[in-house]
Amino acid sequence: MTKKLPPEDQKLWDEIIKNVRPIKHDMVVPQPPKTIKIPDKPFLPTPEIRCTQRVQVLHGNDLRNVRPDGQLDLHGFTQASAELALREFLKNALYKDWRWVRIITGKGLPGNPSILREQTPKWLQSMPEFVTGYAHAKPDDGGSGAFYVKIRRKVRL
Repeated sequence: MTKKLPPEDQKLWDEIIKNVRPIKHDMVVPQPPKTIKIPDKPFLPTPEIRCTQRVQVLHGNDLRNVRPDGQLDLHGFTQASAELALREFLKNALYKDWRWVRIITGKGLPGNPSILREQTPKWLQSMPEFVTGYAHAKPDDGGSGAFYVKIRRKVRL
C-alpha cells in the first residue's frame, strides 16, 4: 500500500531524485589503500638529548591516570613507513606539550603476531629524545594491540 505525497512534498522528492541513477552491479569495488607520503626531511628539528636519558617500561601505578592527548593508528603501514610516522608523530607530540599518546599497532592473528606490535617497543627504546616510558594499553583502550607512550617534557632554557 503506497501513500500519495502532498503536491509540494512530491515536487521536492522529484527534485531530489532527478539525478539518481540505478546501480549497474551489486558488488563493492575495493579501493586501493591510500599511500602516505613520508617527507624526506623531518618537519621539526630533533631535540638534543643527554646520554643518560633512558626509556622505561611502565607498570600499574604509572598508568592509573593516563588520558592520551593524541593517538597514531599504524594499521596498514609497512615497517619502514611506520617507524618514520612514529618518529614524526612523537616529535610533534613533544612540540605540542602532550604528556601521553596512544600508539595502535594491532594484535595480529593467532599464530601470526603483528610485526609492528613487536617492533614498536624497540623503536620507542631508540627514541629517548621524545619518550620517557611506555606500556601496553588498558584492555578497553586496545590492550596488547596498543601502547601508551609518555612524552618527554621539552627542555626550557
